[in-house]
Amino acid sequence: GHGLTPKDNSNTPYSIKLNSLQLKPGAPAEVELTHSGSEEHFKGYLVQARSVSDDSVTGIFETVSDDAQYVKCGEVPQSAVTHVFSEAKEAIKLKWIPPTSFRGKVKIVATFVKDYSTYWVKVPSETLEIVEVTGPSGIEFPTEAPKPEPKPESEPEPETEPETEPESEPESEPESEPESEPESDGSVEKLAEINPIYSDCGIGKSCFGVPAKCVEANNCKLLAAWKRFGEEFEFDLLSTAGSGRYVAVGFSSDSKMGDELVMACANKNSAEIFWNDGKSPKPQSAFSGITSYEYSSSDGETSCKIKSSKILKSGSHTVDLTNEITLLLAGGPYNGPGSLSYHLGDKLATGEPVSLSLISSVGAKSDLLFRLHGLFMMCAWLGCAGSGMIMARYFKQTWKGKQILGADRWFQAHRLLMVTTLVLSLVGVVFILVEVDVQPLAPKNLSSNAHPVIGLICVLLALIQPIMAAFRPHPGDSGRKLFNWAHWGVGNLAHIFGICAIFLAGTLAKANLASTDWWSWVLLAYVVFHVITHVVFSLLWAKAERSYKVADQQLTEINGMNKIKNNNFGVEEKLDQEGGAFRKILFFMYITTAWVLVVVLAVAVFKAESA
Repeated sequence: GHGLTPKDNSNTPYSIKLNSLQLKPGAPAEVELTHSGSEEHFKGYLVQARSVSDDSVTGIFETVSDDAQYVKCGEVPQSAVTHVFSEAKEAIKLKWIPPTSFRGKVKIVATFVKDYSTYWVKVPSETLEIVEVTGPSGIEFPTEAPKPEPKPESEPEPETEPETEPESEPESEPESEPESEPESDGSVEKLAEINPIYSDCGIGKSCFGVPAKCVEANNCKLLAAWKRFGEEFEFDLLSTAGSGRYVAVGFSSDSKMGDELVMACANKNSAEIFWNDGKSPKPQSAFSGITSYEYSSSDGETSCKIKSSKILKSGSHTVDLTNEITLLLAGGPYNGPGSLSYHLGDKLATGEPVSLSLISSVGAKSDLLFRLHGLFMMCAWLGCAGSGMIMARYFKQTWKGKQILGADRWFQAHRLLMVTTLVLSLVGVVFILVEVDVQPLAPKNLSSNAHPVIGLICVLLALIQPIMAAFRPHPGDSGRKLFNWAHWGVGNLAHIFGICAIFLAGTLAKANLASTDWWSWVLLAYVVFHVITHVVFSLLWAKAERSYKVADQQLTEINGMNKIKNNNFGVEEKLDQEGGAFRKILFFMYITTAWVLVVVLAVAVFKAESA
């Protein structure tokens, strides 16, 4: 100890700030140790959370600042945090997480050390209440900065030396008792159905699952959980995707598959280690580091408990589990020892490197590029392509004599819509190539879902269109008719392939739209609406042509005489085709409906939980 009497807490220049005064069980609170004076920095600290009712240590901390290390109080890891360096500090930020079973009031208490002879013990925060149900936001924010409560310390405290562990609290886990309270409703049966692997996630161990955010809902398709015991690590791996499947975790330096060791759970007899040679997992026959392996499989669930030393090694490939690592979690069909099939989209990477030695909340890597790919493709082929094709087919005899930048209005609108379609498609392709490379186009992967190759054909056809247009023959040339049919055919094929690719996207595991039953129905509604619109436009066009031919036949002789008198033997320019106003209204209805459907599908894409 410091051997001196701690200062009176009523005069402390330090305080503990909380971002909330009410929490739900298991929800984190942000904690900041700070000073109230510009020169009142502190060199050392020790922080705990104590129950107001019995002064017992409760909950765990997560470090945010670099100058922080965990202290184990009693048998509870991460139940206290102290400093690493003795330099002066302006503030230290932490997260405190209450036990899921705890209900009651808590105070965060800290020892602040200004110098060897000047320190304050058990400086308290405002009272933090853990309740089952809170207000609308679930959080009550402090109305003012917390003020330390004066509390004279009449008895010596074991925390007077911040570097020592407060081992003197034998009652460090009184909150475990409420777990035995029975539930009077049917929730006990529901809890009994939850796989025990989820217990203590984020409290006694770290967990990471597929799809994203599944750990909170206890419904992961794939799950990896881990914790450290001294010099060993214990991993729990789970797959609920059915029998004959594997679940594997890769220890990577980035979020991309390639050049990392992989530990797999699938073999009944022993753990398997692979080396990702690019996108291909190569089995490693000789490896070291695995100390224990337990396998079980029943009712479509496969699970393993694997213990390893802190160093996994296979030949020249080594991973140190004490370093920060980006975890790659994947699963797929298992074809026997040494053979892992493609994961078919059942994969996820942690959003940032994680320390396996610490218990922490693990987030997934953002899948924004996947979602933007889908958004851009829907905007292109639902929002723009169909409208551009209608404009070229049915509006050549509309807005006659009215031009924009030297070209007919229908042509400028058609060109704008189709160029937009192509640009959006190319940007969408760039997004998906950055995210997954060309791996989905491998022949072995196309058998499960043809979306990638159909989408690629669609974009290639779209690229052909402007090239064809650049070499189109002039009106009246012998090749003009062939060009018109080719341009029409390639454009329609591209549109059909685009709609098919969007339809198949709903079945991709990565899109996680399987639960969106109406996805296919919305696309079917678009197809039906698109066809009906074409039929109505075609009927209007045919009616207008018949009306023009009747009028033209009645005036043939008169028109012929006028041409002779004026020495004008060219083709007479038509006025706007009959029904122009209705065509414009119908086109407005079509393009509005198409974009409404794009918005509906885009909401589904961005609301779907990432897989």
